[in-house]
Amino acid sequence: MFFRGFGVMISRTSAYAIQLLCYFAEKENREKKQYKGVLEPVFVYDVADKVGIPRNFLSKIAVVLAKKGILGSQKGPKGGVFLKVSPDKITLYDICEIFGENILKSDCILGNPQCGDSVACPMHNFWKKERERFLDYLRNTTIAKLISKKQ
Repeated sequence: MFFRGFGVMISRTSAYAIQLLCYFAEKENREKKQYKGVLEPVFVYDVADKVGIPRNFLSKIAVVLAKKGILGSQKGPKGGVFLKVSPDKITLYDICEIFGENILKSDCILGNPQCGDSVACPMHNFWKKERERFLDYLRNTTIAKLISKKQ
């Protein structure tokens, strides 16, 4: 998984989407070949094989990202998908929202249904701060920033 914490985990779908977008951002940094103003399209299956993600799963993720305008697609023998949005404009939070992450959910980490600000469990205040810190990280970390930390 991409992120883990006390009761928080980004879904495999979001993690794979982030990996896919990082692949394109890194490719954009390495290659300057242009295709109608953007990088040449790449077959999703080729990306899946390179990053070790199941082909069908990544293909479905790419379709969702294309519908949201983050990826573009080109049909034909030189077709494939390409990044339409600059990596510095895509936050991890955006990706999590696209794939329906319930990251704003504030359930008790210990599973106590009565836990809240007025009746707090022993972990409530700690988890509330950590959850906010985690959400801030997602909101403030772009794909570009993520790959720059990697290099």
